[in-house]
Amino acid sequence: LKDPEVTDIHVNGTKIMYKKAGVKINAEEEFPNEQAVRVIQDRILAPLNKSINIANPSQDAELYDGSRALLVIPPESDKPVIIIRKHNLLNVPLKELAKTTVGLTEDMQEYFKKAVKERKNIMVAGETGAGKTTFINSLGFEIQEKHVVAVLEDTREIKLHIPYVYYFKTRKGTAEAKDVTYSDILKDCLRADPDRIILTEIRTPESAYELIHVLNSGHRGSMTTIHANSCLDALLRLEMLIQEFKNLDYRIIRKLISRAVDIIVFLRLAEDEKGNLKGRELAEVVEIEGIDENGDYILKHVVGD
Repeated sequence: LKDPEVTDIHVNGTKIMYKKAGVKINAEEEFPNEQAVRVIQDRILAPLNKSINIANPSQDAELYDGSRALLVIPPESDKPVIIIRKHNLLNVPLKELAKTTVGLTEDMQEYFKKAVKERKNIMVAGETGAGKTTFINSLGFEIQEKHVVAVLEDTREIKLHIPYVYYFKTRKGTAEAKDVTYSDILKDCLRADPDRIILTEIRTPESAYELIHVLNSGHRGSMTTIHANSCLDALLRLEMLIQEFKNLDYRIIRKLISRAVDIIVFLRLAEDEKGNLKGRELAEVVEIEGIDENGDYILKHVVGD
């Protein structure tokens, strides 16, 4: 956990595999038995007042450093599982990020700097590990110093280098404490009258609907991320999540999205033949210019086609 080059740790039964500098490595050490893995699972959950058992065979957890953990036991899995995604994101300006991102040329760096200064709403898409949050952190260096920014998260991921930032975090309810939902933190953050809102990831129907609803009433220059395999997929996934939360006509949903999102960025992972990470690529950049008479998006491709 203390190695800054290690990004992921996987425990499957007694075996341990970790990802270091993009390379997946099988650890020489193993747990002595599956009961030892269960002890570690319980230790992770104890400070959070959570437990894992046959009735509740999986739990999410946030570690002391902000890393995320998924814990699973039988009968959901065939053996105890621990998956840790470490919280050691790059937090560097675009110029530094370009060294590890194919396609982030000087021209594209200037494009994004201008987009942030002009307060375009930006959605970054990609698969897990593609660097979506890292990209948002890099864009954050271009935010005007006097802007008030509200960051909405379910896991601590964003770190901005400006003085006026409010960090709000959701929470799953327990017997002793109520849920803190995206609706709750959005309502609270609006009282701070932010110039911009950053939602670290659109994961749920609620977060999708609430964000688009708010962006249609102001807060230009906001940012978010979403899991998707292309810019178009990002739009379709956003539509699906909004529809799941509130049953609206698809043309209304597309009109709301086209007014709320100005630019979509798609980041792609590059792997070698063994599945190890080689780097990341700025694969697509698309500007949304509205919808046509048929209800289809009018898209302008800046990168990709």
